[in-house]
Amino acid sequence: MAKLGCPISVCVFVFFHLLQLFSYGVGDVLEVPTFNINQQSLLQYLYLGDIKIDLPALYVFGDSYVDNGNNNFLPHSAVANYLPFGIDFDGKPTGRATNATLAGFQYPPPILSMSEADRKTTRTGVNYASSSSGILSENGRFLKMNVLNFFQQVDLFENATLKDLKSSFSSKESFTKYLSKSVFFIHIASNDLGLTYETATPKYSPDKYAELLVEELSKQLQRLYKLGARKFLVNNASPLGCQPLNINVKNHTTSCVEEVNERISIYNKLLSNSLTKLQSTLSGSKFVVGDLSKIFQDVYASPASYGFKDVNTSCCFDSNGTRIQACAPNAAPCEDRKGRVFFDPFHPSESMHFLWARRLLKDSSVCSPINLIQLMQA
Repeated sequence: MAKLGCPISVCVFVFFHLLQLFSYGVGDVLEVPTFNINQQSLLQYLYLGDIKIDLPALYVFGDSYVDNGNNNFLPHSAVANYLPFGIDFDGKPTGRATNATLAGFQYPPPILSMSEADRKTTRTGVNYASSSSGILSENGRFLKMNVLNFFQQVDLFENATLKDLKSSFSSKESFTKYLSKSVFFIHIASNDLGLTYETATPKYSPDKYAELLVEELSKQLQRLYKLGARKFLVNNASPLGCQPLNINVKNHTTSCVEEVNERISIYNKLLSNSLTKLQSTLSGSKFVVGDLSKIFQDVYASPASYGFKDVNTSCCFDSNGTRIQACAPNAAPCEDRKGRVFFDPFHPSESMHFLWARRLLKDSSVCSPINLIQLMQA
């Protein structure tokens, strides 16, 4: 883990790997910069040099899309701590299930890597995400994996971070202000809506299942609010029916597996309505929906305009020589990674993450009711 090497006015752009990025338009092409680009050059490259934001910290919750190493500390869990993961990050795996992480900035450390001393002094944020986890505790169980579900992640925020960090503040008021200005980023539900739904007992209808997920998610968001959180960015679910895994193992007559995408759509609509309701009832709160589903759909509709040549093929082979499971250790991935939407059968490439973040920052068509810049400035 890199040491904190930038002032907080710069570090605010380290939204895990998300807040490092920006774009003028929706369909333009801007390549991921090189690994060793320095901070000043990166900000100039992304036209971010004159933006002023007072954001003290970023707290990240979720699954493998945002896990940057927590599962490395959990026995019998899903991990991405071996090559080819991280191959474009100076050739070193980071725990993230993709090919790179942009360099030059501090991003929230995984909570399970932190000592008590770290928890008392780290004010720039923490990552609680766990690969293969979800809203429900069932996630990971059918694969006999040990993961942190969303409830447990919030437990860690309350019983580890808050307990230890508050002692470093001079007053209760200053700590309360710090939490209210920080951003809480949640990317969750993909695993619930994927394999967990398909193996669930008893079997739910897509509508009832979506209601269950949104209800449980809402409980934990309200819990975070009671603990002091006020600014929330919550991603909806991406169109899982277009993942390489589902395209390769499920019957379908269109380019994607629409049965899967239909239940994603049901959940996303309920999520948006729920967040609107929460903001109207929780005083001083701001809930923003990151429309990851639309970002993927836009790319599928016009891949070339976003710099992509392959939208539905895994960049790596698994141990069986297929493209339907996690990358085989030390297996060479495809060479055209910049033009791929997916790195493995489940997770986006760094190029796709780059686009995802650029659009959330300023594009109101995928970030509402306000964009991410506005949320951070609020």
